[in-house]
Amino acid sequence: MTDKIRVGIVSFTDPRSVDLADEGEAYNRKCHEELAAHLKAAGFEVVDPLAKRENFFSIRSTADVNYCVKELRSSDAECIVLGAWKWTDPMLAVGLVRSLNLPTLLYCESDVNWTGIGLMSAIGAGLWEIAPSHSALNHTRIRANKDKAVAWAKGVGALQKLRKSRLMLWGGSYCLRMEHLQDDASKLKSFLVGDILNESEYLLIRRAEEILKSHPLEVEGFIKWLEKGGAQFNYDGRMLTPESIRSQVALYLAARRRLDELEGEDIRGVSIHCQPTLSLEYGVTGCGLPAFLPFGFDHRGRQTMINTTCEGDIKGLITSVMLSLIHGEAPAQFGDIREIEVRGKRMLVISNCGASSIYYAANSGDPEKVLPKVRICPQCQGASGAAIGYYGEAIDTVTVARLVRIAGEYMLHVGVGSAVNVTKEMADSLVWGAVWPLNVVDMDLDMDRFVEIMGSNHYSMIPGDQSVSIEYFAQEAGIPIMRIDG
Repeated sequence: MTDKIRVGIVSFTDPRSVDLADEGEAYNRKCHEELAAHLKAAGFEVVDPLAKRENFFSIRSTADVNYCVKELRSSDAECIVLGAWKWTDPMLAVGLVRSLNLPTLLYCESDVNWTGIGLMSAIGAGLWEIAPSHSALNHTRIRANKDKAVAWAKGVGALQKLRKSRLMLWGGSYCLRMEHLQDDASKLKSFLVGDILNESEYLLIRRAEEILKSHPLEVEGFIKWLEKGGAQFNYDGRMLTPESIRSQVALYLAARRRLDELEGEDIRGVSIHCQPTLSLEYGVTGCGLPAFLPFGFDHRGRQTMINTTCEGDIKGLITSVMLSLIHGEAPAQFGDIREIEVRGKRMLVISNCGASSIYYAANSGDPEKVLPKVRICPQCQGASGAAIGYYGEAIDTVTVARLVRIAGEYMLHVGVGSAVNVTKEMADSLVWGAVWPLNVVDMDLDMDRFVEIMGSNHYSMIPGDQSVSIEYFAQEAGIPIMRIDG
């Protein structure tokens, strides 16, 4: 779904003439290459400026440091792993970190025959003494745990990509006077996101009207794609009509057209204000955007997957993009939260008000698996339009998260649980919003505690236990973590 996180890797060796120099260099190379291979297998683009060097391939001089800095900069590495396998002059490593100013991991093995932890401690202490940057002062140390190194790279790499990204708010923020959907954009741009763009929803309305007038076959092609794929249409002649669904599809196509016009802006997430400008004044909800933009396919084939939230929710959008960048393949699920009782146990419902990524209809990016499970039903709010719903399916492990701000200070809420199969009986028990997309998460919540700390009526979800990567993301960003599970 996303471009790969670029992880730099370098190793150091002793610049002195010492015993076992050849054996030490062989050990360096072995450790270095094994770690590089593990990172590459995990889906990263590994930037290895030492890969083509022969003999003493490790860094052993200031000239070597300068060479590696140049190579890593030119390759746009987003974080750097320093192999601390055996002794070197610590200032060589400190100088490289100081020059690059990237999120930094010191990594060693647990081989008692060499001096890994000694070098790690010396480099780390030097970084603390000099403290040339936030990344240097807050560097991470991992010993003999390559999977944890992968989690670190996912977390800090996601942060680096987010810091270079742009988010688009169509219609702005502060929907229905929900203050917590707003934020301090300048503050966010100082440490967390590249830019937050604002455009009127009229840009989409104008393009949608032009598409309906001049390219009606494009709209019909999308609807036929849904029908052929097995999506269920439940027309009622009032809310969901052929005319209202065409308007919703046109708005989705208009959003794709606008994103194409902004190619090169590196927009990784969008939000649609919707209420009441679209839902009432224009006369149709914008549910096609959160349903189909974060999916990656339509009637024309593969499309860019763009995480999408509703109601101008800035922190929800940042959370969703973060989760998706960490995962690397899936979009985040986003929605309103409520509670449900399943087999005598209270669980969390994530169910957006009309639509969210149809990926979660089958936990897949394959339209042949997803579309037969999508239900297009009359919306229960707005002037007209469809809710694009489904019953979420089980996922062994999921992570639920939300960026929260209290009195101007940020924190990340994080919880890990499992998604359960949603049944029609479960949906019907909810009454309001039963036609919306429904995901139910079991996190062993203490519901009374949860209601005391909830930071929004919106939370986001992603497959897998991503909590360690989120902790590294937060550590690098300078944001505390609060667990919401258990």
